[in-house]
Amino acid sequence: MSQPNDRSNRSVSIGGDATGNVIQTGDHNVASLQFTQTTLPSPESVDIKAELASLRELLGQLQSEDRKKIDRAFEDAHDELAKSEPSRDEVGDALDRAIKYAKKAEGFAETAASLKGHITNVVSWLGDNWHKLLPVVGLTL
Repeated sequence: MSQPNDRSNRSVSIGGDATGNVIQTGDHNVASLQFTQTTLPSPESVDIKAELASLRELLGQLQSEDRKKIDRAFEDAHDELAKSEPSRDEVGDALDRAIKYAKKAEGFAETAASLKGHITNVVSWLGDNWHKLLPVVGLTL
């Protein structure tokens, strides 16, 4: 039985966060990565209800087969915010779901630029666990 050539092993193992990196295997590949570094405003300065309303309006302009799922995700976020002590993670989960469906829609890439300010503000309010939403619109800390 022949042993595989060491060059045939194209696996990649990452022991931590690889956000902001290009990881690829193969020969003669070319890749580019474009992120804009941003800073977050203070969480207290964010009007989370207004930011989510703006995101819902912008994402609502996309043509998506998952329109109802996107709307339900925003309704879940709105319901959570109506509680006396809303869970930031519940709001984050709902927004993450909405974005997951919206990313599949035609025109999302063009809309992403107009989402940047709103996503930055929402991520600030949500907290450190939600920095993962920034790369969706080409941002990093």
